[in-house]
Amino acid sequence: MKYSPKDIQLIKDQLGSQSLTTIARKLNRSITALEVKITRMGLSHTKSCTGMLTAGELAKILKVDRNTVMQWIHNHELGYHQRITRNKKRFTFINIDEFWTWAEKNRHKIDFSKLEPDELPPEPGWVTKERTIARQTTNYKAWTTHEEKQVLEWYCCGKTLSEISEMLGRTRESIRKKIKRLTE
Repeated sequence: MKYSPKDIQLIKDQLGSQSLTTIARKLNRSITALEVKITRMGLSHTKSCTGMLTAGELAKILKVDRNTVMQWIHNHELGYHQRITRNKKRFTFINIDEFWTWAEKNRHKIDFSKLEPDELPPEPGWVTKERTIARQTTNYKAWTTHEEKQVLEWYCCGKTLSEISEMLGRTRESIRKKIKRLTE
């Protein structure tokens, strides 16, 4: 049974947003037949056809943990797209242009000195200057019990957030938030 132009368009439109099982059911075809058609259409791997990066790929390029990128998505409004590849595997994709727009507003979260030139094209002009600034980024580093005790002790002794921040190698904001959580 041949695929009609309408069927082919349905495959192109829903590949990645619906599982193969769902698409096959809509077309009244078997999953195997659908997989063969997708392969023949050159769309066998949705991930490579999106033109976007997965959260893991972006993390590897920026030399940060994947969980850091996921935190940017969930807590700091980094735009993303979820897609389903093959049967049920979900991937979190990030459009490179959307990433650069977000990164410009959140420069303090990224150590650009670790980013190789033109590794994420098209690279905006401001990144060259940011690359020369060495940053100590300890975002999302887990707190130890010992560090929590030290923070409270130093804070109660009258040390400033800047002093505590310098001693622990963390940002002032993370020190402030930790003190607030520990004293509530």
